[in-house]
Amino acid sequence: MHASKSMSDISAPSHVQGLAVLSLALGILGFFFFSLILGPLAILTGYLAMRGTEPQHTAMAKAGIAVGTAVLVLHAILLTAQS
Repeated sequence: MHASKSMSDISAPSHVQGLAVLSLALGILGFFFFSLILGPLAILTGYLAMRGTEPQHTAMAKAGIAVGTAVLVLHAILLTAQS
């Protein structure tokens, strides 16, 4: 017989996947709106998603961190170019 899964076992992977998707979405939106807010939020949610134990979601979390970092770097470059 198979052991039944508890609710925490079922919701944990979707929570990690949700954080990874949120991280990537915030990073992409940061290119267009509120880069100083959405960039760090993308990095933070990416790190939180990577703390989960699901290895298939780490690639999307790493992409969110990379895009969030790129948003902040691009914002800094644009600020220095205007000076």
